[in-house]
Amino acid sequence: MYAAPECLECLYAQTKRALAPFHIASPARQDLHIPTLSQIAIDPAPPPFFAIAVYDSLSKVANSADIYQARKALSIQKAKECLAMLKEQGTCAGQADSLEWGIRLAALGNVIDYGSASEFAIESCLFDMDSMEFGAYDLGALRVALTSAKELVYIGDNAGEDVFDSEFVRILRMLYPALKVYYFTRGAPIINDITMQDIIDNHSPISDVCEVVDSGVRSPGFIYDLANSRAKALYDGADVVLAKGMGNFECLESSGDARVFMLFKIKCAVVARALQAPQGQFMLRNCKRK
Repeated sequence: MYAAPECLECLYAQTKRALAPFHIASPARQDLHIPTLSQIAIDPAPPPFFAIAVYDSLSKVANSADIYQARKALSIQKAKECLAMLKEQGTCAGQADSLEWGIRLAALGNVIDYGSASEFAIESCLFDMDSMEFGAYDLGALRVALTSAKELVYIGDNAGEDVFDSEFVRILRMLYPALKVYYFTRGAPIINDITMQDIIDNHSPISDVCEVVDSGVRSPGFIYDLANSRAKALYDGADVVLAKGMGNFECLESSGDARVFMLFKIKCAVVARALQAPQGQFMLRNCKRK
């Protein structure tokens, strides 16, 4: 999907929140490379594409290559604590090894997002599985696809989600022992998206259950043309692709690729309008869905 006018306002609001811990006033929009309405009309692209130049500018202003580094580490730590609690609850309920429970757990991790339209703080985040509502739930199609799949590309999203994703991957490998899973990270720090360095520095459990791959993509959403050669080859050869987060939805939803399943929470009015679903709902949506 292409960026809408609201996306530009969202980007600018993000810059103010991102610079707040550095006690730096947000520079002018043009200095941050936020596009104009005429620019997105002439050269339409998914919202995450425009974020690349914006966050490059933010890094220079803040004199920091990874302005969300501390917040990402905190998110991963809290996710580990919450996962331990949720796993205990799932085990007690007899659900902890089911595909459906794994999907819901992975989706729940997508509440972590410093790049959404609303302000976010991991310290006050609640991981509540009981209140989750899905607007699209293509679990049956995913189950069929996984039955014969040999390779799965799992495209990660925000730091902290990787912890929840690790438990879902464990379940997938238990249910489908022949399945090889590749977990894609971003190619460079942008917002609070997970990178290979975040996984290494914070001892993420995702590296214990599958192969982690640096996709080379510098945007907060998987743009195929920006991926490195290995990520492209793995993506092309995958039997199933599971893409986490709204940024990946924005970049992949128009592909019409039946292999691609998108798992995310609707966090903005633009995506809600495109899906004709309310903000706050979760989605497990196949790209081939009519």
